[in-house]
Amino acid sequence: MGHVTGDARTVSDETPRVRVVVALDPDRFDEAVGAARRAGMIVESEQRGIGTAVGTVPEGALAALSAADGVEEVERERGYELPDPESPVQ
Repeated sequence: MGHVTGDARTVSDETPRVRVVVALDPDRFDEAVGAARRAGMIVESEQRGIGTAVGTVPEGALAALSAADGVEEVERERGYELPDPESPVQ
């Protein structure tokens, strides 16, 4: 089984995957989701009302996903870490 490190996930030890939020053409939502899948994206959720999908894609397929028909924008998920509750900075 894969593991999670930073913003990349692995399905196997050879295939690093990146979690992304993708803006899709709302007028062709179903076709755009299909094009994103063909570009290598594993769609985890679809938000038809706002024209986005969330999922993972192989790191090497980010350019193909960005160029897929109906894909308007690809954004890598950003990570954050909360400070320790005992730390002086809150």
